[in-house]
Amino acid sequence: MKSKVLIAGMYLLSICVVSVVAISVYRSVSDENTLFKVSALDVGTSPDREICASVGDSVLYKDEVVLAGLSTDEVRGWIEDELLAALAREMNLENRIFISLVRRRAEQLYLRDALLEAVYAETAFPDSEDVFEYMQTDSLLFLVERHYHRILLADSSTADSIHTRLAWGESFRLTAERISLGQKAGIGGDLGYLTGGELVLAGFPEEVGYLDGLSSVYFSEDDASIFKTSDERMIEDTMRAIYAIAPLLYESRLQTARDSLLDYALEEYPVYLDSTMILEDGS
Repeated sequence: MKSKVLIAGMYLLSICVVSVVAISVYRSVSDENTLFKVSALDVGTSPDREICASVGDSVLYKDEVVLAGLSTDEVRGWIEDELLAALAREMNLENRIFISLVRRRAEQLYLRDALLEAVYAETAFPDSEDVFEYMQTDSLLFLVERHYHRILLADSSTADSIHTRLAWGESFRLTAERISLGQKAGIGGDLGYLTGGELVLAGFPEEVGYLDGLSSVYFSEDDASIFKTSDERMIEDTMRAIYAIAPLLYESRLQTARDSLLDYALEEYPVYLDSTMILEDGS
């Protein structure tokens, strides 16, 4: 309950921060194929604001430049872009539906980042005591070092056949030297002794952390990986592991915080997704 209240407080805080920054919210209203642009908050015409640059009726104010941290070159770039945009309008290249989408998407990303920045600021980077305490929660994952080797493949379509040959006894080291794209390919894909937790926190499946022998093929969006372990020992360089795990643990905490926000938001707001957007696996 306390975490939910904290999340709600952070959410409201971010909204207050956003409210201080003057932004325009646009809604597209369709009525017999006519689109009307509705400004819910319009502070762009204040005579008290100093102008930094303008093109026709379009104005870039000094406070906006400061807020966005624009350089002189970026302000000049804004002028050039606005000149080209003016020509596009004159040539009737304006798509009001798409422009509305772009504006709403920009606002969405801005608000998202404002919220995450506020929450992440409250997430402390783990010190060595935090990390070691975390490592002790799973001794097999974090207090045992395994001698890992890895083959990294860009062509995932060949990964299964390569894995089959490795399972039949083909040399992992020679195969890595011949086809792996990893930085350690020249030494047979040898990653040295690592705790399995380092790989799990880096995003690999949990089974990689407890690996004994040859792994399955792990596919990502751009590549595929095959791991092998040849030996294991109790951890010898605890500080090395702590320094390696600390940033990974921090990223994991940030992801957990983001997931908590999403869980809270899903309880608060109705969500609809067209059935054509649902994948075959139900995701």
